[in-house]
Amino acid sequence: MPSTSEPADDARLWASMASARDAGAFCRAWLDLQCARTPGAIAGLVVLEGEENSFAPAASWPAGPQDIPHLRKVAEQTLTSGQAVVENDPDHPAHTGIAYPIAAGGRTYGAVVLVIAGATAERLQPILRELHWGVGWILSIVWQHQANEQADRNAASIAALDVLAAVEEHESFDESAVSLCNALAVALECSRVSFGKVYKDKVTLAAMSHGAWFRKKSDTAEAIEAAMDEALDQGVTLSVPSSEGNRLITLQQVRLAASGGLMAVASVPVLDRGLPVGVITLERDADGAPFAPRDLLFAQSVASLTAQLLAFKLREERWFGGRARRHMMDGARALFGPRRPLAKALGVAALVLLLFLLVPLAQFRVSADAALEGRVQRAAAVPFSGFIAQSHARAGDVVKQGQLLATLDDRDLQIDHARSVSEVQQLDREYRESLAKHERSNMNLDGAKLRQAEAQLRLIEYKLARTNILAPLSGVLVSGDVSQLVGTPVKEGEILFEVAPLDDFRVVLHVEEADITYLRPGQKGRFAPTGLAGGTVPFVVTRISSVTGTQDGKNTFRVEAELDSGAPRTLRPGMEGIAKVTIDRRSNLWIWTRGLRNWLQLFFWKWIP
Repeated sequence: MPSTSEPADDARLWASMASARDAGAFCRAWLDLQCARTPGAIAGLVVLEGEENSFAPAASWPAGPQDIPHLRKVAEQTLTSGQAVVENDPDHPAHTGIAYPIAAGGRTYGAVVLVIAGATAERLQPILRELHWGVGWILSIVWQHQANEQADRNAASIAALDVLAAVEEHESFDESAVSLCNALAVALECSRVSFGKVYKDKVTLAAMSHGAWFRKKSDTAEAIEAAMDEALDQGVTLSVPSSEGNRLITLQQVRLAASGGLMAVASVPVLDRGLPVGVITLERDADGAPFAPRDLLFAQSVASLTAQLLAFKLREERWFGGRARRHMMDGARALFGPRRPLAKALGVAALVLLLFLLVPLAQFRVSADAALEGRVQRAAAVPFSGFIAQSHARAGDVVKQGQLLATLDDRDLQIDHARSVSEVQQLDREYRESLAKHERSNMNLDGAKLRQAEAQLRLIEYKLARTNILAPLSGVLVSGDVSQLVGTPVKEGEILFEVAPLDDFRVVLHVEEADITYLRPGQKGRFAPTGLAGGTVPFVVTRISSVTGTQDGKNTFRVEAELDSGAPRTLRPGMEGIAKVTIDRRSNLWIWTRGLRNWLQLFFWKWIP
């Protein structure tokens, strides 16, 4: 062992300590310098706090492993008590162990242990004083290490908050997931980062870094989802190469790494209050390095920070209200933001359309088939059964009262008239002969026959006088055309012609039963006859009849209306067209959908108990 009596090269040792590049080299250089400056020092050890609050040697003097049980014993006493310990070695009474704590602020960070040969009470006091001042160098390294760790934590916290801000600035879940993957890929220098969402205990790949679209049925996607399921089932972070030995199952992580030729793969569950939201899978290609514990800690911190936000967005995506709110917000930004002029133009057009549909500015009218008919209408009927001989008028002709319309064939009547006249003359002679002979019985019989023959003759003469069918009044023929029926038989009472006045009309509307509730007497409207070529005539509803009819398979009600006094003279009874009755002002949407609404009301009334 080196002797403390030998002079120490202080300059070299100070230079070695000043040029140390890490904490281990600094501790070794400091211990070398401290032992060189301590008389009788034969061994030295620096113990510092490591991970998980455990203590481990940071430097030893002389260099190499030290197997001195007493050295370890006094170090443990100092670390436990936090006080300096001076104790002789029972196996070597000439050796004294001195342990001095490296402590500050009530916390022990380690200890410096020296073994002194031939130490006396007078020599121990300056040695302890030297250790007291020398420990400050070690504390500076500890504080520097703590500052570096704090700086690293601050940088990691800032990076994690940046990731959280990047995720939060998007409205939809898919956009937030892609933003999370991109931010983690940059922060951890990953070749690819994937996010899978959990639904019914199954992970589905939702987003990948550096791309908004991916093939969900590809082999790569299935391998990533299998790795995510593996981490989700175990509820812990998995990584390969693994620092946990064989305690965790990483088969799917290894399979994913092998299939993609990757250096490292890690899967981090994302939990919101203990419930799984998703899984983050990190990948580094062959040129990268394995994931360090600080990398996994950063990924876990990001997962914890974003879990609640991602869960909220995912719940919104699954509910109709959330999707509607997101679409409304997107629309509002497009309409009122500084860009997207096309969206603004479409928004203005949609607003105008909405006003057009909802504001009650449109005139609501009830439409119905209508026809003109005369207020007074007379019929010209067949006076007796016979045959049409001539036709002198047809429907649409303007006639005067007494004008000849048609003539019945009177040839049979003329023959019957001649026969009746001859029969009357013969019976009159027979009656006179019986009267002259005073044959009372023959006289009564011949008188009765004579009266019967005279009555028959008067009937024939009456029919002969009615063979001409005349117009019952002046006006227009609204029906009747027997020009094609000349020579055909007609029966008594059959109507051949109908005549209506030219200046006394009314409009008859056939209103469907669904619209009849909107009509009231006194309402105004306009009638568009087919024959006026787009012209309309105003009218006023006068009577709503309870009589129903059938038109085109629909039930209709008869509604009568009076024409305006300024109606054109070209109107004729029988003209048909479309009539519209003005009701009030309603919205266009209400007008266009009233038929559907009526049908739905009847449908639900029929089927709802």
